[in-house]
Amino acid sequence: MTRIIRVAILETDTPIDPVLNRYGTYGAIFNRWLNNGLQGLGVTDTEIQTTNWDVVKESVFPKPEDFDALLLTGSKHDAHADIPWINELCKYIHDIHEQHHKPIIGICFGHQIVARALGARVARNDEGWEISVSPVQLSNAGKQLFSKETLMIHQMHRDNVFEVPQGCVNLGSSPRCEVQGFYQPQRVLALQGHPEYDEFVMTELVKLRHAMGRFDAELAQDGLSRADNQHDGEMIAKMRTHIATRSPPTGQVIFEHPGTTLDEARALAQAAQDAFQSYKKLSLAERKAIIVKALDIIDANKETLSKELTTQMGRPIAYSAKEIDTMRKRAEYLLSIADDSLKNIPGQEESGFRRFLKKEPLGVTLIAAAWNYPYLITINTLVPALLAGNSVLLRPSPQTPLVGERLVSYFNEAGLPPNVLQVIHVGNPDVLDDIARLPQIELVSFTGSTSGGIRLREATARRVIPVNLELGGNDPAYVRADADIPYVAAQVVDGAIFNSGQSCCSIERVYVHADVYDSFVAEAQKELSTYRVGDPYDKSTTTGPVISQRARREIQEHIDDALAKGAVDSTPANPTFTSLPTEGSYLAPKLLTNVTHDMITMREETFGPVMPVMKVSSDEEAVALMNDSDLGLTASVWTKDIKAGEALIDKIEAGTVYINRCDYPSPDLAWIGWKNSGLGCTLGPQAFDGFYKLKSFHIKEEQA
Repeated sequence: MTRIIRVAILETDTPIDPVLNRYGTYGAIFNRWLNNGLQGLGVTDTEIQTTNWDVVKESVFPKPEDFDALLLTGSKHDAHADIPWINELCKYIHDIHEQHHKPIIGICFGHQIVARALGARVARNDEGWEISVSPVQLSNAGKQLFSKETLMIHQMHRDNVFEVPQGCVNLGSSPRCEVQGFYQPQRVLALQGHPEYDEFVMTELVKLRHAMGRFDAELAQDGLSRADNQHDGEMIAKMRTHIATRSPPTGQVIFEHPGTTLDEARALAQAAQDAFQSYKKLSLAERKAIIVKALDIIDANKETLSKELTTQMGRPIAYSAKEIDTMRKRAEYLLSIADDSLKNIPGQEESGFRRFLKKEPLGVTLIAAAWNYPYLITINTLVPALLAGNSVLLRPSPQTPLVGERLVSYFNEAGLPPNVLQVIHVGNPDVLDDIARLPQIELVSFTGSTSGGIRLREATARRVIPVNLELGGNDPAYVRADADIPYVAAQVVDGAIFNSGQSCCSIERVYVHADVYDSFVAEAQKELSTYRVGDPYDKSTTTGPVISQRARREIQEHIDDALAKGAVDSTPANPTFTSLPTEGSYLAPKLLTNVTHDMITMREETFGPVMPVMKVSSDEEAVALMNDSDLGLTASVWTKDIKAGEALIDKIEAGTVYINRCDYPSPDLAWIGWKNSGLGCTLGPQAFDGFYKLKSFHIKEEQA
């Protein structure tokens, strides 16, 4: 069930014309700012609904029972002025705070009004204007709230708050403003700066005020020169680190954590670096023994872990234990090749000389895992990292936080030295970016969306460290005219719908030769009619909910886009598809036919139980369409003619290609993404390559 937060926005001004024409009213601007912040936090089951109130012209205020929080915008007016509408506004804010205890956010003028309403002095600043992107030195409270030392924020004011209201704490100061913000937990957040401003808004304001004579040429030029500086406006919208994990089957919160702050992560990273110094000295045999023991402990707790998986991410219980089993098989393969993968590489033999390459651990590794196969995905990188001698900060997905907790507990129980493996809980991408930049971090390994991976790569661009990325896919399948249609249809439906389509290597696009198109669709309908959507704790259920309400809405948007552009809903009749549970984030599988490449579902990763099928006339057309994507994780060809199939998959631009199989990473083959689907690889003989650095030894054995 989606949680609704009602925010009443008190508009205390109208934007200047260029800003109004581009972005709309301040109510519209803050609506986007708040919802973008919510999205950036990864909060999937909450929606912000705003109402806008013009308190200047109408002086009408919302009733306290009609909103959950209040936001006051900036304004050109003077907050200290003794005029009726400002006096009425101050009284209203005072009553909301003192009598109704509703949370209040104040921005610039709003910051000053809240301060005045709570009894603090607000007046003109004799030192003049403070404009454009400027640094705010944060107090201890500000550092804790924003996880930063200094806040860069747009300013546009010459009135100041000169004292902190009673019951609040000062968030920071600048040379011209002692109180740049104040905070009362759960009650008040007020900022002198403008987190909602961008370069365009600031530039237009400075130009206008210079033209009006309010800013002299020197002040205007100074402001314009800093208008495009990097600022923390979006970060403020996303500053909350608190994590609340909701179970997809019920929508109920099952795990809460305040979230790891940057300061906490810095301390953990230092502890990991200290632990690394001794851990790297353990022999490979000792490290292997610890991992084998940890795997045994995991096996002993498989039933508990399986139930937790179903609760955290909604996979039917009938399949959850298989992930634990497959995880062990992968780990055992990695253990079996560790000696060969990590041994020294000899150089050419030469009398009197000895040359070789030594593989040395990197240090502290940051592993950020995904939620859809959390144990499998984590073990792909955790085992090589530990076997190579690295220490690890493990960030499980906020949707599957217990995976991180359990792995750290079991590995420690198995004898892993303290602080070699530690868990951090981070849902805020800004905080994760900052953690990745910590000087102790020597490698970042990320599994998740393409946008998330690119963001982390950009965050670490000024550090010369490796970044391994396992990202999204929009994986195609091609059914040739000679295929065994009943068999292939069943396999392709499974490849598209299993795990509710939430796999980076799920089949997301199906191309079928015209000669067998109708029969394939009929067989796919027949297969899909046997699926059961429902309670994932019921062992007869084949398809559970998708991960969240937000995911459900986004998947539905892909479906609606396709139908609006001419696709046909060919989903077969199935009573479980039309009687979905009322709680949780359930979505019935969809079989779409008559699709084209201008539909979102054929261009982007849908990551849901949707199977779009497109008719093609030849092998050549199929390959061209399969390659028409900026993603390239996997692809499959279904045919009885293996020689012809091999010729086709050799032309396909993807890291893993299949014939008559799909959606299966083999432990002995590198799992690698082409194009925007990845950087580096996991599994296979190359699984360890990202977790060590090479050191060349060149030794002359005699001084003669």
